Amino acid sequence: MVEDINVLLQCWTNITDNSMDLKFITKDEVVNFIDGMDEVSTDSILSDPAIRELLSGSVPQQIADHSNPLGTIESFLQLFIDREEYEVCADLVKAVPELCKN
Repeated sequence: MVEDINVLLQCWTNITDNSMDLKFITKDEVVNFIDGMDEVSTDSILSDPAIRELLSGSVPQQIADHSNPLGTIESFLQLFIDREEYEVCADLVKAVPELCKN
């Protein structure tokens, strides 16, 4: 739990800054992604095997096959930020530390 809080604090700018300071994808792409996921519940997303695999620290083939896997993962991070699922955000940045700003 303490480790999760430290990861979350390291990336707090990503989570609290509504300006979407993105590294791997454009703001327009993220907005389109979030809009496209509007009808999909958070529980449904979190029960998806690929998302469970991602949150456990492994990039699923379904995401790895994308032309910009880190952009796809960053889109999910922004989606969870938008939905105020901060524990999921902490798990995601712990699993994919490249998402953290230096």
